[in-house]
Amino acid sequence: MTLPIKHALLAVALASVVGCNKKDAPPKPEGEAHEAERGEAESSRIPLKDVRGLRFMEVPEPKAEGAWYPAEAIGDESAQALLTSPVKGIVSNILVPPGRHVGAGTPLLVIQSPELARLKADWLSAKAKRERAEAEMAREQRLFEAQAGSRRELEQARSEAATAKADEEAARLALEARGVVPENAGATFTVKAPKGGSVVTAYKVQLGQGVEAAQELGSFQAASAALARLELPLPAPDPWRPGALTEVRKGDGQHWKARLEGTPATLTSDTRRLSYRLRLLGGSLPFPGTPLEVHVPLAKTVVLPQSALQQIEGTWGVFVREGEHAEFRPVRRGAELGGDVMVLSGLKPGETVVGEGAYLLKSLVIKRKSGGEDHDH
Repeated sequence: MTLPIKHALLAVALASVVGCNKKDAPPKPEGEAHEAERGEAESSRIPLKDVRGLRFMEVPEPKAEGAWYPAEAIGDESAQALLTSPVKGIVSNILVPPGRHVGAGTPLLVIQSPELARLKADWLSAKAKRERAEAEMAREQRLFEAQAGSRRELEQARSEAATAKADEEAARLALEARGVVPENAGATFTVKAPKGGSVVTAYKVQLGQGVEAAQELGSFQAASAALARLELPLPAPDPWRPGALTEVRKGDGQHWKARLEGTPATLTSDTRRLSYRLRLLGGSLPFPGTPLEVHVPLAKTVVLPQSALQQIEGTWGVFVREGEHAEFRPVRRGAELGGDVMVLSGLKPGETVVGEGAYLLKSLVIKRKSGGEDHDH
């Protein structure tokens, strides 16, 4: 027998032995595949006999809840106005700080403007030229009537007077278009409040800053705010729908009825929350920026103290008592209600849970999962 044939027979024999061993190997005992799962569950099951400082409570019946959330009074867009600079210059003085209630015509900003000074000089020059042209026209009129002057010279004087008058009018309009009376114009321009009963909500320029004509300087808001802006964390309150009525209150006890104008479709880009708008109905309205509170209706759910809920490896849950042990059970956490929190699913009324001291059990679970303590079997 040649060497290659011997190698082939040896390979077949080895394959047969391996195949027989695999075929005859006894199957794993039933349930061995779930040993890891049982160990994971056992690590969340804590004996209560050696743990002190726990207080137990019975899971209450679900109830409809509501909570007061902070909000801010804001003005309607139709009651807003922008401040713009009519001239090019430099902000030399800010007379009224943001947030102050002002009346119509109240001086707000002072702008040093070489442009305004030049326009005033142009108007004065055009005015002087018009006066000289009119005087010359009157002189030629007298000469013509005395037959000492020609009609051609009179017509030329009249034409020059008309041109000078048009130039003066153009210079006057250039000043008036910037909101100043030519006779009162100078090198400075004072920006005034456009309407009464308003609040400067914000300035967009600083002292000493150069500005261009038509540049935005700040914003105005009507002194009364008809809206409340509210931002809520996820999840959104289920029963709340556009048109729903609720209550809004101020720190001094003033209350309003309010109507929900709409529900947000996306989260805010800065706070990553849901932004709601409510329209205040009747009564004396607050100033823009006034801190408010809005009563938000919440779903009918179980409510537990926040101390009962613990987070282990990114999962919220509670410790449910089962005989002499407590087992960590995942739940779906809802909105916070002061010192309490809504539990949307995972518990049944009548079950016993750890209300206080649950953090002690959490530390034992974490210790067991990390292998720092033997399991109790």
